[in-house]
Amino acid sequence: MDNPKLQKLPVINFGKEKLQHGTNGWSFARNEVRHALEECGCFLAVYDAVSFKLRDSVFSALEKLFDLPVETKKKNTSDRDLFGYFSIDGDSSNHESMGIENSTDIEEVKKLSKLVWPQGNDDNFSGIIHECANLMSELEEVVIRMVYESYGVEKLKCDSHLDSNMHLLRFNRYISHGVDEKTVSSNAHTDKTFITILTENRENGLEVKLKDGQWIPVDFLPSSFVVMAGEAAMAWSNSRIQPCFHRVLTNANAKRLSLGLFSFNKGVIHIPQELIDDEHPQRFKSFDNLALLDFFLEEKRMGLPTDSTTKKYCGL
Repeated sequence: MDNPKLQKLPVINFGKEKLQHGTNGWSFARNEVRHALEECGCFLAVYDAVSFKLRDSVFSALEKLFDLPVETKKKNTSDRDLFGYFSIDGDSSNHESMGIENSTDIEEVKKLSKLVWPQGNDDNFSGIIHECANLMSELEEVVIRMVYESYGVEKLKCDSHLDSNMHLLRFNRYISHGVDEKTVSSNAHTDKTFITILTENRENGLEVKLKDGQWIPVDFLPSSFVVMAGEAAMAWSNSRIQPCFHRVLTNANAKRLSLGLFSFNKGVIHIPQELIDDEHPQRFKSFDNLALLDFFLEEKRMGLPTDSTTKKYCGL
């Protein structure tokens, strides 16, 4: 029989007190964050800094973006696979995705807006998306600071990590056409990020895999985001943190929109000495996060198994 305690993700409230370093609220949330990432690889963050009004504006803006002609959306290009416009097997009617690199920079957001709305009729798309990206990155910074602090890693190392972060903001639209059951719109995978933060419109579909192999649906609360550990966090933590396996199932005749902030480190990530001891011998060597991503993408292009990419890339 399934353990009912494992049916839902840990929920952590990031209210104002818990965002203030040095408070009891911060300390309590810090311990919750570490425990959740070690046990589940993810948690549900209640984060009302992103207001209901802003969320509604974001998803309205994404509806308008995805309703553009495919040829217009294909202008969203990138040197890296999956960073720009993408659709499954070239079919935009089922799943398509778009992205903005360095999304906390308003000029980078404007680049996409100018590409797809050259006449300037974007209904403040840039302002809405940039505001949301900044607020999501502030949550990501708090989570990373809590993780570093919980393991006793010095603040200067955390500051250096955050200074080297790059944020990719991705938008997804999934459409299920008249099937009777849920369809797998995104296969099970882990991200190669340090941290991923996801949210969606009112059409749920995200599922995560627990340690016991059980898949559970994510029931988003109002003003909530799923915070996931990526494989870069696993390697940095010397395997103390678990990367989150997740997938997307779409209900029959449903249209699902999601928004994700993917945090990559542009520098070399070193495994802290504080996380290496007799019980936890060093399992990974220092690595370049974006080179890890490129290694994964190349293996995927070649049709090779990608279930242990990080261990192959920088494991000892």
